[in-house]
Amino acid sequence: MGHLFERLTMPASLDSLQPLTEFVLAGADRAGLPKPERDKLELVLEELLVNVARYAYEPESGDVEVGYASDQPGELVVEISDKGRAFNPLEAPLPDLSPGLEDRPIGGLGVLLVRSLANSIAYQREDDQNKVSLRFPGTS
Repeated sequence: MGHLFERLTMPASLDSLQPLTEFVLAGADRAGLPKPERDKLELVLEELLVNVARYAYEPESGDVEVGYASDQPGELVVEISDKGRAFNPLEAPLPDLSPGLEDRPIGGLGVLLVRSLANSIAYQREDDQNKVSLRFPGTS
């Protein structure tokens, strides 16, 4: 594919969440992504980047890279990659939503959120890297 990606690499920590997100959202603005899709993108980015910050390198530390490309106006392809332990967010078990809110284990909703917001999402593990690719607007 002929994507020309703009990329930014930062430490995989919660401190990097805002600059990484702003970097991609600036790309979304330049691509003319519609606001509802931009809002979804922001939520998905936050969820995935927090996951990387919390779990990818624990207890070590490492970097995370975000990249984006726009093939045509109003569309954005986003990639998030890290060299942490293998983790496919698409295979994580979905939370059991039947118990009452207060009885539910903490966490797990994030993956559900990501899957519901990004219609087009893919995961691959190559060269000891996790890579999650998203497309907005998603095409189901």
